[in-house]
Amino acid sequence: MRRLSSRRRLLALSGACFFLLVAARAQSPLHSLWEVHGAHNTVYLLGSIHVLRPADYPLAPAVLAAYSDAKSIIMEINLQEVDSQQMQTELLASARLPEGKTLPSIMGAPRYERATALARELGLELSIFDAFAPWFVAEAISQLQLQQLGFTPKSGVEMFFLEHARSDGKSVSGLETVRDQIALFDALPFETQAEYLISSLEEAHDLPREVDDMVHAWARGDTVWFAEQLKAEFGRDAKLYQSVLVARNRKWIPKIEALLNDHKNYLVIVGTGHLVGEGSVIELLKKDGIAATQR
Repeated sequence: MRRLSSRRRLLALSGACFFLLVAARAQSPLHSLWEVHGAHNTVYLLGSIHVLRPADYPLAPAVLAAYSDAKSIIMEINLQEVDSQQMQTELLASARLPEGKTLPSIMGAPRYERATALARELGLELSIFDAFAPWFVAEAISQLQLQQLGFTPKSGVEMFFLEHARSDGKSVSGLETVRDQIALFDALPFETQAEYLISSLEEAHDLPREVDDMVHAWARGDTVWFAEQLKAEFGRDAKLYQSVLVARNRKWIPKIEALLNDHKNYLVIVGTGHLVGEGSVIELLKKDGIAATQR
């Protein structure tokens, strides 16, 4: 099986930015939705892809019913934080390289020239990103491509439910902060970031098809597809798998399990990659004796 591209990996896994749904999902017997039960409440776990097209609505009835039944919404990060000007300023500041370093100096001449040529094929001049870390450049270019395909964060599932929660008076919170997610990328060695940028640009032309594959897998609640793609991508780098997914899942588990002691229902929305495969939230809950049922 073809391995999951670097870009799709981030779309599926991180909350750092990015994720998809389709109207056809209403006919699917399953969705990327699970539920667990406490003594007096239900916690819904919704796998997400963080960007959507307006045409991808309405969402599946089962997903909308879970939202209606929940009194509070919990996401990977509280997107209300990201809206602030202060946070936007901090995001850009965190993505900038330390004084004395530039993208060309980190990439090295041959790799930078290769990246420049690949970016031009997409109609972009890589030099406009010379002050930024490679991980940020890769994500910025990916987001530009997704926007060209009609996918925007404002149309994403998290933003959809955030807007509804505001209107309906439901509380919204996050399992981690924006700073936590930035730190995850900042911790990657520059060499790893450089290779990530190159592979992301090399796979850019495949993005439309890859996104459609992911959308359809999400729509039918295909956990096997996601698990196999994750295994193919991270099988070469167990440490990365642990840091990007498993370590974060373990940090979230106590918070999710604590919700089961409440009397009100919750909807927890995280990247689909956190809910499938080895070390997933679903698997960790099971190890603690908590069964999650896919809906």
